[in-house]
Amino acid sequence: MNLKNRTKTKIFFKALVLEILFLFILFFAGKFFISKMYKIILTLGSSQNFLNQLQNFNQDTATLDEINDARGLIAQISGSIDQLLLYLTLFIIIIFLVYVIIKSIQWNVIYNGKLTNYKKYITKFAVLTLAMFTILIILIFNILKYSRTFLIPYMFEGTIQYNTLITVLIFIILSLIFIYLFFTGYIYANKLNFTNTIKEMLKFKKFCLFFILIIIFIVSSIIIRYSLMFSQSIINVTIQIIVISTLTVWYKFYLFEKLK
Repeated sequence: MNLKNRTKTKIFFKALVLEILFLFILFFAGKFFISKMYKIILTLGSSQNFLNQLQNFNQDTATLDEINDARGLIAQISGSIDQLLLYLTLFIIIIFLVYVIIKSIQWNVIYNGKLTNYKKYITKFAVLTLAMFTILIILIFNILKYSRTFLIPYMFEGTIQYNTLITVLIFIILSLIFIYLFFTGYIYANKLNFTNTIKEMLKFKKFCLFFILIIIFIVSSIIIRYSLMFSQSIINVTIQIIVISTLTVWYKFYLFEKLK
């Protein structure tokens, strides 16, 4: 192996370690916050009967104890919702910060071979990532909303709502398009100012490479889907993360080579 290939392998390994590190943090942080939010959702679900009764609640005819109970439960529900939103907000903020730190180092190293002009780069990276997170949160919300509309009749009645399924697929494709665009932006931001980075992103150069991202997304989804059939031990999770990280980092290097 010549010096150039050894250098590329070393850079690839660094990027792979950073990718694995991020996915491990994402997995354990997600597991922690989702378990917390799930407990709150269960608590809110147990209050559903009371909420149904509350629609017919008449304060003029209710006893003092009933009024106090109603106020107490309303306060408890309100507190649970606030707590749910707090956990969700904390999760998004933590993942955003971790993403910006780890992925900015990764993309900077992929482009330069080592950290170069990192302080300037991370600023541009953070702004791009904030825009990407905002767009993806909106798209993922719609994916979840329409997936719920599709899955409930499919699971209980066996009917397929094709219009809803197509809507879900459109939102997924839109999400991948924006991910691809911001990936290209992370590359351009290494050598261009922020304005020119946006201009280059919107030129959709080498857009055919987007379809490779779709293939990687499908393969990763299949890996996760079939892995769920087995126990979610730390070994199983580690194997998933390593395989998906390798595919993702390979794609980032391939994209960089085509766009540099």
